[in-house]
Amino acid sequence: MPLDWDMVVKRYTEQPYIITIARKKEHPVAKVTETALIIDLPGRDQSVSRKKLESAVKLIESGHKIRTVKDYRKMVADERPSYALAILHDLGYI
Repeated sequence: MPLDWDMVVKRYTEQPYIITIARKKEHPVAKVTETALIIDLPGRDQSVSRKKLESAVKLIESGHKIRTVKDYRKMVADERPSYALAILHDLGYI
C-alpha cells in the first residue's frame, strides 16, 4: 500500500513529534506540507521529503529491508535518514 500522505498529515498534526529509533529522542514536527515533513530542531528546521518517504515505502513493499540509517542512505537517499526511519517506523512500515 503506497504512502497515504493524508494519513501522514493527520498523524503529525494530531501528534506533532517523532522519536528517533537509535537514541529514542523526541523531536517536534513544525508542520507537514504537500512536499515534506518539517522537523523543528534547535536553531534550524529540517525537512524530510515526501518523495523520498514514498520511494522508501515502495522499496519496503517490494521486499527490500530498510532497517538502519545505512540501509536508508544506500537504498533511498542521504537526506536526514534517522528522521526518515523514525517516520517510517512510526507509520508502521518498519
